[in-house]
Amino acid sequence: MQQGNKTMGIISIVLGAVAIVCAYFYMVNIAAVIAGIVGIILAVKSKKSFVAAGETSPIPTVGLVLSIIGLVMSVIGLFTCTICTCAAKTALEDPAVQSAINSAVSNFSSVG
Repeated sequence: MQQGNKTMGIISIVLGAVAIVCAYFYMVNIAAVIAGIVGIILAVKSKKSFVAAGETSPIPTVGLVLSIIGLVMSVIGLFTCTICTCAAKTALEDPAVQSAINSAVSNFSSVG
């Protein structure tokens, strides 16, 4: 008799949680995307193994939900951080913005 693969389900839960936590930090957003994708794959495989064994378990479902949430959050974070970084770089290259920054810095220096 075959048994469902609970280990893959548990790993998918962990990867989903890691993706959710890492989605908040722009420096590791790519890792969060990867963790979310791998978590989804493992959750689906775990679910299939339970179905093949004729068993049911909430573990793969929890892993799938957490991984999807983590993936969506990290993709949103990845795009928003990328857009903000590109916009800031473009703004800082503008001569008018550079002169305004220099003026503000010189005003701040003269106050102190």
